[in-house]
Amino acid sequence: MPQSLLSQVLKLALPVAMQSVLISLLGMSDVFMVAGLGAGAVAAIGIGAKLHFVLVMVMASLGSAVSVLVAQYYGRGSTQSSQGILALGMVSGLVLMLPVALLFTVMPEQLLSLLSDDENLIALGTSYLRITVPLLFLTHILICYESALRARSETMLPLILAAIAIVINIALNYVLIHGIWFFPELGSSGVAIASDIARLIQVLLFFWILARRHHLLSLGRLLKAKQEVLKHAKQFYTIAWPLTLNFTLWGFGSFVYHGIASAKGTDALASLSLISPIEGLYHSLFFGLVTACSVLIGQNLGQDKFDTAKYLARKFSFFAPLGSLIVGLVLLASSPIFLPWLISPSEPLYQLSMQLMWVMCLSFWLKVLNMTIIVGILRAGGDSKYIVGVDMVAMWALGIPAAMLAAFYFELSYVWVYAMVLVEEAAKAVMVIKRAIKGIWLKNLGDYSAA
Repeated sequence: MPQSLLSQVLKLALPVAMQSVLISLLGMSDVFMVAGLGAGAVAAIGIGAKLHFVLVMVMASLGSAVSVLVAQYYGRGSTQSSQGILALGMVSGLVLMLPVALLFTVMPEQLLSLLSDDENLIALGTSYLRITVPLLFLTHILICYESALRARSETMLPLILAAIAIVINIALNYVLIHGIWFFPELGSSGVAIASDIARLIQVLLFFWILARRHHLLSLGRLLKAKQEVLKHAKQFYTIAWPLTLNFTLWGFGSFVYHGIASAKGTDALASLSLISPIEGLYHSLFFGLVTACSVLIGQNLGQDKFDTAKYLARKFSFFAPLGSLIVGLVLLASSPIFLPWLISPSEPLYQLSMQLMWVMCLSFWLKVLNMTIIVGILRAGGDSKYIVGVDMVAMWALGIPAAMLAAFYFELSYVWVYAMVLVEEAAKAVMVIKRAIKGIWLKNLGDYSAA
C-alpha cells in the first residue's frame, strides 16, 4: 500500500477506532458497575441495551446512507450537497423514533414480557426503557452528524466530543448507581439517567462548536438548506430504504438471538450480557478500519477512480480479518487473567462466559471479513439492495433457525446455541465474496439518481 494511502487510512481509522473502543468501554462499565446488584440487574441492563441496539441499527442505516452519499459527493467536490443529505438523515430518523418512544413510555412491561417472565428483570428493564426515551433522539442526531463528518474525513471532533461524553457518563454511572456524595442511590436506573445527561451534553457541544466554526454542517445552515434537501430527497431515499430494511432485519435478528438466550435462563442471558460488551470492544477495534475502507472507496468512486477502489477493496479484505484473528488469539490467551476480575471463577456464570469467549475469539475474523465487504465495499458503491437478500437468507433462513433447533429441539447447552451464529456468518461470507468479485458496486453515485 502506498505511503500516502496508508497515512489516509490511519488518519481515518484510528480516531474512529478509538471512539468505538471508548463507546464499548462505556457499555462495559454500564454492565460491570451493576454486576454487584445481581444477575437480574445485569440481565435487565443487557436487555435494555439490546433493545436500544436494535434501534441504533435503524439509526445507523440512515447514518450509512448519509455517509455513502456525502463521501461520494465530497470526493467529486460537491460540498453543499452534504447539507441536504445530513438534514434528510436526521429528520427521517427522528420521525421513525416517535412511535418507538411512545411504545417505551406506555407499554414497556408488555414488550419485556415477550423476552422473560422474571418479574424483577421486567421491573428493572421497564424503568430503564422509560428513562432512556430521550436517548433515542439524541443518539440519532449524533449518529447522523458523525457519519457526515467522517465521510468528509473529519474524524477528530466526533472523537473528542465522544471522549468527553463518555467520561461524564462513567462518572455519573458511579455516583448515581451507588449514591455517592449527595446523589441518590438509584441502582440500574442510574445508568439510564447518566446516559441521557451525557448524550445531551454531547449533542449541545456538537451544535455549539460547529456554529462557532461557521461550519458547513452547523445546525443553522441545515435549517436553511431546503433547496439541497429537495434536490437530494429522491436519491437519499433510494439509497436509504434498502439500508433501513437491512439494518432493521439484522437488528431484530440480533434481538431474536438475545431472546433465545433469555429462554435458556437468566444465567445464559447474564453471561451473554457480560460477553457482549467485550465483543463490542473487539468489534470496535476493526470498525475504524472498515469505516476508513468505506470512506476511501466512496471518495474514489465519486472521482471515477475504479482501479484504486478495487485495489483498496482487495487490501482491506485481506488485512482486516487477518488482524482480527490475531487479536482474537491474544484476547483468548488473556481471558483467564481479566475475566476473574469481572466474575468469580467459582460461579457457574464464569464457566459459561469462558466457553462463549472461545467461540467468539476463534470466529470473529469471519464477522470482520463480512463487515469489511458489506460495509466497506458493497455499501460504499450503493449495492445495498443485495445485502437485504443476504441477511434474509443467512440470518433468517439459516442462522436463527439453527440456533432455535439447538436450543429448543436438541436442547443443547447455551454455548452451542451461541455458536450457531457461525452458520449465518459462513453463508453470508460465500454470498458477499462472490458479489464483491463481480464488481457491481463499482459505480459513481453522483451520476446515479434512480437505482
